[in-house]
Amino acid sequence: MNAGAAGGKRGGPMKYDVIVIGGGLHGSSTAYHLIAREPGLRIALVERDPSYEHAASIRTTAGVRVMFSQEENVRMSQYGHQFYRGYEKTMAVDGEEATVSFRRQGYLHIATSADLAGIMRENHTLQRSLGCNVDLIDAAETATRFPSVRTEDVVCATHSPDDGWIDSHGALMALRRKARSLGVSYIAGSVVGLNVASGLVRSVALESGEVLEGDWVVNNTGAWAHEVCAMVGLDIPVRPMPRTTWFFECRSEIEPLPLTTDVTDGRSIGFRPEGAGFISGISDYERTGDFDWEPDLDGFESEAWPRLARRLPAFEAIRLRNAWACHYAYNTFDGNMIIGAWPGAPANFLTATGFSGHGLQHAPATGRALSELILDGRFTTIDLDRFHCRRVPENRREPERGVTA
Repeated sequence: MNAGAAGGKRGGPMKYDVIVIGGGLHGSSTAYHLIAREPGLRIALVERDPSYEHAASIRTTAGVRVMFSQEENVRMSQYGHQFYRGYEKTMAVDGEEATVSFRRQGYLHIATSADLAGIMRENHTLQRSLGCNVDLIDAAETATRFPSVRTEDVVCATHSPDDGWIDSHGALMALRRKARSLGVSYIAGSVVGLNVASGLVRSVALESGEVLEGDWVVNNTGAWAHEVCAMVGLDIPVRPMPRTTWFFECRSEIEPLPLTTDVTDGRSIGFRPEGAGFISGISDYERTGDFDWEPDLDGFESEAWPRLARRLPAFEAIRLRNAWACHYAYNTFDGNMIIGAWPGAPANFLTATGFSGHGLQHAPATGRALSELILDGRFTTIDLDRFHCRRVPENRREPERGVTA
């Protein structure tokens, strides 16, 4: 791979070693990990919405947790912790540190059924074996740690005090700025076609008429990834799942709370502190399939508020202040990410999507993994073969167990 982009509109197509489609946290992480390891790589990152108005990277609840049921997901989150921990200095440019915060206020997962409690106990054993600081606590201990939480129906809970959430907008802007300072070319444009010849993607066509040639093409477009995959004849099982985030304020003063997920009657609701209030959201898998940018205000009144108040009595007196819609890149096959080159598709076309609600925390590890597939031809730090996209045609499902998003 040679340094420096070549060509242009007058001299022919621009030529790159790697073309990354999608400029959010996943795409920027891929570009960053490539160029940090191999300075001088010719990398183009194409983003159709440089304002990131609808990007999940910006609209996410931005949590980072180690409480997963699969070793690969735990280790990816551990790398996310490592990556975001020193972000201000790592992402510094010309001596100017990045502005981003990692609020380590913990995660709390609550089980109100014996079945879920059993899964959480098994998950806790795995998490502790991998060095995670996670406590398995009963209802009495939950009430001691978090007096505002109603615990009469709690079977058990897991609490990870080192987990938390980041300033996702600050994280994306810092990563983008750092990647550009290292030589990544950010191109504003919409991809309208992938040109395949002799079994490989040879070039990427933009709506502007510009054509980019590349040795590798990476699809990091999240909930839009199926649209890009369709350009090479692939129908991947990933679709947008609309999700509304509500911001509300509470009249009562409450102790500092972790990001809490309550699973009752098979339905989960999550909430965490945000500024002077709280944010909350509910996953509605039945709406998977289409983009919907209208916030579900009725859902707050009919479902979210009653469930929030049931878990925290202080939430009986709250006021909705704002709401916005975003979308999970939901993997309808098994709810976990798919990564790699699809069997029978161009071998130089890599995709990583389908994170189904835990994309932000796994963006650093995913970007690193994609860089390894390109530079080494295999996963070298965390073996993610379990999540390779070949499992879909093999009909090998690898779902998370317990609290999944």
